[in-house]
Amino acid sequence: MVIGVILAFRGAMGENQSLINAGIGGIFLGIIVLTFSTSDYIKYDAFKAMVLPYFRLCRRLINTLELKSKAVYIPAYSNLPDGGIFVPLHDDFELDLAKIDENSFFITDVGREREMGLFLAPLGREMMKMYEAYAEMDFTNAGLHAVENASAVLKSLGLATSVTVEERGEQIRVLVAGVKIKICSKACEQVACPICSSILLSIAKSIQELIVVEDFKIEIEHELVEITARRLGGINKWM
Repeated sequence: MVIGVILAFRGAMGENQSLINAGIGGIFLGIIVLTFSTSDYIKYDAFKAMVLPYFRLCRRLINTLELKSKAVYIPAYSNLPDGGIFVPLHDDFELDLAKIDENSFFITDVGREREMGLFLAPLGREMMKMYEAYAEMDFTNAGLHAVENASAVLKSLGLATSVTVEERGEQIRVLVAGVKIKICSKACEQVACPICSSILLSIAKSIQELIVVEDFKIEIEHELVEITARRLGGINKWM
């Protein structure tokens, strides 16, 4: 896990997406090893210790680049087999998915400022794979109901008790109950923790559309996180 954090940090500093991906893989390999080596699965303190370094690094990059817009979650497609997260420079953004791949990071070599932003490998992708393994299904075009399979996995890991997904026209409302929310804040609208990131990435994959985060509401007393996201259309619309 320590090696993973170091690789992710060096990759971010050197704009090397391959190193970042290797670092994230190392972190989650450590999580898996810890899961099988303890009877109580992952405790929150261990989870926080493992993910906070990369989490803080991403937020520092966003602050340094002065990015104010909210995150766009991209479902898996040919260029991005695991999907991704795009934090645009402006709210009124444009995105050409044909120009993005797994090695993208700082998106600046584009013709217009509206296309600029930061591309991040999704921190929650390994957790999403755990949801799919539990459900014994690929979430691609599986529909929003498939995402609620995350409840059982998160509960077994001691990270949350339930996940509820509701569709309201173009908006999607997510309620994550019993979540350990000490690391949650309004900054999650740009870089969410692996729990919320994995859920949002699962939603994008299940409906095969890009989604943008609109709001995070955090109720500390009830350990409840409410996420509001909006559909942005499918892959073909953004190619």
